[in-house]
Amino acid sequence: MAISLWRAHDLAQYEGTKTQEDGIENAILCEKYSEAELPFSWSDAIFWLKKSLEIRENLYGKNSIENISQYERMAYIYADKPSHNNALKYYRKALRIREKAVGKSDLSLVEDYVCIAEIYRHPDINNYEECAKNLFHAKQIEEENRPADNPVSFYVYQGLADYYRDRHQANDKEGQNSTKNLLEDGLLQKEALQNMVTSAIKEYGPESCESVACQEKYIHDIELPTQERLEIAGKILKIYDTHIDKFERHQKSCCPLSNFINNTTRRIAADIWFSWSADYWFPWNTYPKQAWDRSNIGWGIKWIKENVSEQIAEKLISRFHANDQKMIRDIISQPQIKEPVI
Repeated sequence: MAISLWRAHDLAQYEGTKTQEDGIENAILCEKYSEAELPFSWSDAIFWLKKSLEIRENLYGKNSIENISQYERMAYIYADKPSHNNALKYYRKALRIREKAVGKSDLSLVEDYVCIAEIYRHPDINNYEECAKNLFHAKQIEEENRPADNPVSFYVYQGLADYYRDRHQANDKEGQNSTKNLLEDGLLQKEALQNMVTSAIKEYGPESCESVACQEKYIHDIELPTQERLEIAGKILKIYDTHIDKFERHQKSCCPLSNFINNTTRRIAADIWFSWSADYWFPWNTYPKQAWDRSNIGWGIKWIKENVSEQIAEKLISRFHANDQKMIRDIISQPQIKEPVI
């Protein structure tokens, strides 16, 4: 099977750079190629990581704790591809090795359990029983090992919130949920989201990337009174703009936690201007109705200019093309503001 010109170029470069003995230096070099390829080609990223693992397994053995990060990395790439069976295979391999090395109740196991749960929650699998089993096991490990004042990490609560939401939606769609269960899932989701925000603030601080991402997810996923949602969004938008360098550093790394921070914090402004949309429940049920009124963007940015920061509003305007910029500035110049949808 022919390989791409880009991979052929990298292979030639690798052959000219690698050391004669297949030592750890060559494995690290392969991992650098994998990291560089990931944004552009899953297959090339996997190719180089497999090449690294071949070297590492020859050096340390196939069940060495030295290789855990690479197995987890492989699982992450396969989960993103997505190739769920391969992702589960590598996460479970990492988990088995780690359990053997540190025991079955060590905090270092939690992230793998959460990632496995996320794969089971994926719409292509919809195995909510396995999802719940892994999440609650992760939660139990944390409750036994973390500080008493913050016994569960925010990303476990994040997983639980998504689990309750998706179980609710799947069962409701299939007509398998009673009104009581629908209500219970909704309440459990909201409780998990509230705990997620509290945990992130306690552990990382109120102006951290983690707490901003969690607050954004909270206002994004829960139907709040519009003014309350706008107040929270305005506050975290200011934090985001003040500490933009920290958020941009997260964008350069690829892992589940960074993905969560990247995906949530990038939508803060959009979650504000969707408050002016009337035809569907806020914030993102737009797929059946793509022709939504773009003036909502203008009203949202006008609100940002008057209630958050003129500088932030200008930054947002500059990201749009000329026609939208004119529309936004026309709306901003109006003396009155259109009220958001309540």
